[in-house]
Amino acid sequence: MRFLPASRRRAVVACGAALALAGGLAAPAPALAQTAPASSSEQLVRVNAPDTAARQRLASLGLDLTEASGTGWADVLLHGSGDAARLRKAGFTWNVRNTAASKAAEAAAVSTPLPSGRTAYRTLDDYEADLSKLARTYPSKVRRITLPYRTLEGRTVHGIEIGHHVGAGDGRPVFVMMGLHHSREWPSGEMTMEFGYDLLKHDGRDRGITRLLDQARVILVPVVNPDGFNQSRSGPLENKRKNCRIVDGQDAPPPLCSQPENAQLGVDINRNYGFGWGGTGSSANKTASDYHGAGPFSEPEIRNIRDLVTGRQVTTLITNHTYGGTILRPYFTKAEGDTPDETAYKALSDKMAAQNGYTGMKSGDDYETTGETNDWSYYATRGLGYTFEFGKDGFHPDFASVAGEYYGTGPYEGKGSRGAFLLALENAVDRSAHSVIQGRAPVGATLRIAKKFTLWTSPWTKADGTTGAPLPVPTALSSTMVVGPGGRFTWDVNPSIRPQSPFTATGESPVTGLIRESWTLTCTPRGHHGGTTVKVTVDRGQTAKVDLGRCR
Repeated sequence: MRFLPASRRRAVVACGAALALAGGLAAPAPALAQTAPASSSEQLVRVNAPDTAARQRLASLGLDLTEASGTGWADVLLHGSGDAARLRKAGFTWNVRNTAASKAAEAAAVSTPLPSGRTAYRTLDDYEADLSKLARTYPSKVRRITLPYRTLEGRTVHGIEIGHHVGAGDGRPVFVMMGLHHSREWPSGEMTMEFGYDLLKHDGRDRGITRLLDQARVILVPVVNPDGFNQSRSGPLENKRKNCRIVDGQDAPPPLCSQPENAQLGVDINRNYGFGWGGTGSSANKTASDYHGAGPFSEPEIRNIRDLVTGRQVTTLITNHTYGGTILRPYFTKAEGDTPDETAYKALSDKMAAQNGYTGMKSGDDYETTGETNDWSYYATRGLGYTFEFGKDGFHPDFASVAGEYYGTGPYEGKGSRGAFLLALENAVDRSAHSVIQGRAPVGATLRIAKKFTLWTSPWTKADGTTGAPLPVPTALSSTMVVGPGGRFTWDVNPSIRPQSPFTATGESPVTGLIRESWTLTCTPRGHHGGTTVKVTVDRGQTAKVDLGRCR
């Protein structure tokens, strides 16, 4: 979930049953008397905020506000009696939605129709076991992948790649889905893992899924933030949001993250991506739930995702979160303006929202943030990226609700987020939505496309409240394929022509243009070094033809 910034919030944010299922606004919360939690407890409360001035005052308190709000109310997670006292002193009233420390995982469902057959939330060990199990069970279709950076507690982050002939070095487009950037958002990992089970269960039985696994590579990383998730799911900090960064620049020995005095420390890794880092909707306060970290890409979990995306041709991306019932796309701040691909972005968003009843919207029209996944991935690669905010009943409600979110309920039964995911995967293979390079080259030759450019952070907030000048974010994209039998190849790639960034060396300015750049394409015959290099310029929906038959 994207944490509410201290300075801004829209009057109406998608949440509640009426919005999640029918696109309407939830009713105002009744003005009930507040119930203060004990000093050691956490509670999810619905605060009465009847107008814009009240919402701005609420945001200024620095509390753990969720994305869920509606006409006259906003949900807040209270971390003890001190938070309740701040609310009361500011003149707010509220009613308790639930005791946040519910350990919903312990209330397992009797049965669910989920593809894996799970009846309870997974632990970190369960995710690791499932990733290994799928790789063993489907060796020609599933490859277990290891991301390059260990976490602060020394863990290795794993995922899986799914596709027919998964070990081949061909040029199929890549679809990426991730979960659990935020530790307490357990359904986000479940939805990611279940989609993998679903694809493999129906491969060979469902024509559409079988075709998609012929045409695409699907990469799933269900747990981006394993240290934090382990503290939330199996440790003492059920409502932990961030990673286990205790001291900037120093890895945290395992015991430190779980100590009560460190519970509010850590980096919000979904504010740590380099594009626009440090600006609107993030905090320089290390105990704030939206602390942006010491610098762009300072956290190993986010360097993992950076390298995953920049090393492949990711044409469509989904990052899963809870809660709010929305599908979010750029822009993430109004300074960006509409992206050059807003028409395509909105069209796919609307189609996906029709599957699960969510509200598709530009993220900055919800509230403005910087340093998020999809903003960075789009401006780096031009592949379309979306954030799904599942559910309406908290960060990790009873496990039985996961199946309802996945398959849909009421008028969306039989569609749900599963249907939305499949549409996103369809978009990943749609050649009108990305670019293609075709040609001929020696059999077994390695082709590499690459380019380098600079993105920029926002003017960023320092710990002392002053503003730092924008920082450069050097960006390098590089991926490879191997030419198969016959010497002719087709490579599905992102456009070389990329969107112009609104974040520059001098600050922020809304722009909607495109920068005309080329891929550097290098052909290296098998058993050789070096190779032949050509420039390839290709836009969205275009095919570039190259002849590398004599490369050496």
